[in-house]
Amino acid sequence: MHDRPLSDSEKPLALGTWRRVVRLFMPHRPAICLVVLLVVAYSALNAAVPLLTQLVFDRALFGVGGPDLPLLALIAGLAAATACAVGVVDLGQTWVSARVAQQVVHALRVELFGRLQRMSLAFFAATRGGEIQSRLANDTAQIEHAVKDTLPSTLSGVIGFVAAAGAMVALSPLLAGAALILTPIVVWVASRSGRALKNLSEVSQRSRAQLSSIVAERLCLGAVVLARVHGRSADEATRFAAESQRLIRLGVHSGLVAQGVLSAGHVFFVLTPYLVFVAAGLSDGITPGTLVAFTVLQARLYQPLWQLLHISTEFRSAQGAFERVFDYLDMEPELEPGPDPRPDTAPGPGALAVREATFRYAAGEHDRPALDGVNLTLPAGSTTLVVGPSGSGKTTLGHLLAGLHAPTKGSVRIDGAKIGRPSPGQVCIATQEPFLFQGSIADNLRYAAPDATADDLVRACRLTRIHERIMALPDGYGSLVGERGALLSGGERQRIALARALLTDASVLVLDEATSALDPVTELEVVEAILAEREGRTTVMITHRFGVFESFDTVVALVEGRVAEHGDRLDLLGDRHGWYARMVRAQTGAAQALGGQ
Repeated sequence: MHDRPLSDSEKPLALGTWRRVVRLFMPHRPAICLVVLLVVAYSALNAAVPLLTQLVFDRALFGVGGPDLPLLALIAGLAAATACAVGVVDLGQTWVSARVAQQVVHALRVELFGRLQRMSLAFFAATRGGEIQSRLANDTAQIEHAVKDTLPSTLSGVIGFVAAAGAMVALSPLLAGAALILTPIVVWVASRSGRALKNLSEVSQRSRAQLSSIVAERLCLGAVVLARVHGRSADEATRFAAESQRLIRLGVHSGLVAQGVLSAGHVFFVLTPYLVFVAAGLSDGITPGTLVAFTVLQARLYQPLWQLLHISTEFRSAQGAFERVFDYLDMEPELEPGPDPRPDTAPGPGALAVREATFRYAAGEHDRPALDGVNLTLPAGSTTLVVGPSGSGKTTLGHLLAGLHAPTKGSVRIDGAKIGRPSPGQVCIATQEPFLFQGSIADNLRYAAPDATADDLVRACRLTRIHERIMALPDGYGSLVGERGALLSGGERQRIALARALLTDASVLVLDEATSALDPVTELEVVEAILAEREGRTTVMITHRFGVFESFDTVVALVEGRVAEHGDRLDLLGDRHGWYARMVRAQTGAAQALGGQ
C-alpha cells in the first residue's frame, strides 16, 4: 500500500483536475440540480423505512392493548408506497444521470479529437499512434464510466450516509456514536489507498497505450511482412506477451490495494453491530423497536458506506484518466496565422514567393536547419522542378509551400498573402507515400471533391493513366482499396492520389516524389498529361528522377538546405559544370546535357 503523503506539487494538481472536472458539468447545472434533488428524495425515503419498522414493533405489534391490526395495515401500505416511490425516483435519477454523462463525455471526446487535429505534424511524427488512440478510446471510456456511474453513486452514497446517520441520531445519539465511531478509520484507510490506486491507474493506462501501440504498429501489413522476412515474428509475439504480463501484474496489484480498502470496511461492518449491542446493554430506555429500527438503519448506513469504499477505488483511477486527457487538451495546437491583410504584390493566381525562409525540425539552435535562408520567386502559371541530393530540404520546401509547416524564420507567400497553414482549394500537395482510407476508390477520390461527378472521376483518372486499371477491377470505381490501400500496388496508389489532387483544381499543385513508384515511361506520360491539364496554373514537382523532364520552365536545385541553382532549365543545362547539368548527364548517360538545342 502506498502510504506516502501527498506532496505539495501533487495537491494543486489534484485540486486543479477536479476543478476542471466540475467545470465540465457547469453547462448542465439544471440537470445536476435535478439529480441532487432526486438523490436526496431517494435517500430520505430509504431512511424513512426503518422508522416505520420502529412503529411496527413499539405500537402496532407490542403496544398497549396488543397488536393493532388497522395500524399494522396502514404502516404496511405506507411501506409499499414508499418502496414504489423509491423505485420511481431511482429510475428517474438514473435516466437524468446517464443523459448528463453521455453529453459531458461526448463534449470532452469531440474537444479532444478537435485539439489533436490541430496539432503540428511534428507532434504526430513523435507520438505513437497507439498512445493517441488510447487517450481517445481507453481514457474517455474510463471517464464515461466514472461520469455515468461513479459520480452519481458518490452523490447517492454521501447523501444516503448522511440521511442514515441523521436518522440514527434521531433515534438514539448514544447508539449512533457507537455505530459511527470506527468510520474515520475506514475513511483514512480509503484515502491512503486511493493515492496508490491513482498511481497504479496511470501506470496501467500507459501500459495499455503501449499495448495499443504494439498492436497498431506491428499488426499492419508492412510490419507483418517485415517481421516474416527477417524472422522476427516470435520476437514480436514475445514483446507483446511481456507487455501484457506487465499489465497483469499491475491489475493484480491494483486489485490487492482495492481489496485492502474493502477488507477494512468488512471489519467495520462486522464489528459495529456488536458495539451497538454493547452500548444498548449499558444504557437504559432502549426499546426493542428502537433497537430493531437501529439494526435496519445500520444496513442503510453500511450500504452507502460500502458503496463509497468501492467508489473511492474507481474515483482515483478516473482521476488518472482525466489528467491524461487534460494533458492533451493543454497542449498548444499548431499556430494558425490568417492571411496577411497587406499583401506585398499580387502578380497573379498561384504566384509563390519564399523570403529568407529557414526551418528547423529540432528545437536546438545548433542543429543544421532543414532549410536555411531560402529565397525563391515562382510566377503564377509556372512549372518548376525542385531537385537536389537526399537530405537537401526538398520535401521540407514542399511542405512549406503547401502550408504544412510555417517557416521558423522568414515567410512564404501566395499571391502576396502570407501563409503558414494549409489553404484547401488554393494549394494542394501529393506526396510520395499517399494515404488511402479504408473504402472504395470513388470514396477516396471524392475526399478531395465531395461533389465530383462520375465523369469528373473518370477524367482525372484518365489523366493519371489509372482509369483502365480501375475498370478492370470487379467493382470498378466501387472496388475497395483495403487498409491504407493495401489491395493496390504502390504505383496504383500514387496514381489514384494524383487523380484526387487534380480534382481539387488548386491554383498551386506540389508533387513531392508523387510519381516515384511509376516506371519511367508511365511517369513521363502522367507528368506530361498533368502539366498539359494544368496549363496556366502553378505546378511544382519535387523529384530525384528529373533527367527526362523537358516541359518545366524553371529548375531549383537545393544543396544542404540552400538554393544552389535557380533559373531557366535550358540556361542551367548550358552550364556544363553546374549541379543540375552534371546530374542530368549522370541520369541520362548522355555525353552532353539533354537537348543540346
